[in-house]
Amino acid sequence: MTLGNAIKLIRTAKGVKQRALATELNVTSNYLSLIEVGKREPSIPFLRALARELEVPIGMFFLWENSQTSKARKTDQLRELRDLVVHMQAISISGQRKLPDDKQ
Repeated sequence: MTLGNAIKLIRTAKGVKQRALATELNVTSNYLSLIEVGKREPSIPFLRALARELEVPIGMFFLWENSQTSKARKTDQLRELRDLVVHMQAISISGQRKLPDDKQ
């Protein structure tokens, strides 16, 4: 999964529209789209702001970075990332701070 794929997946899993996120980050939705499809590389300050807006650790964008993975493995990675984002949403709703045993 690429950095852009991870950003898009986290954004969509959080239910955030691309245009709304771009507005909050003071960039165009076109620029954000270019990042998500891998045509632009975001800066570290941009990634920090993005992580803050999406309420995720900045490292989450890089957890599955590997262009040499098989299609089956990429599907597993997407599912794992989706599950982690869903769990993080549940934590923020419930105020819980502990990850499930298999994520620690």
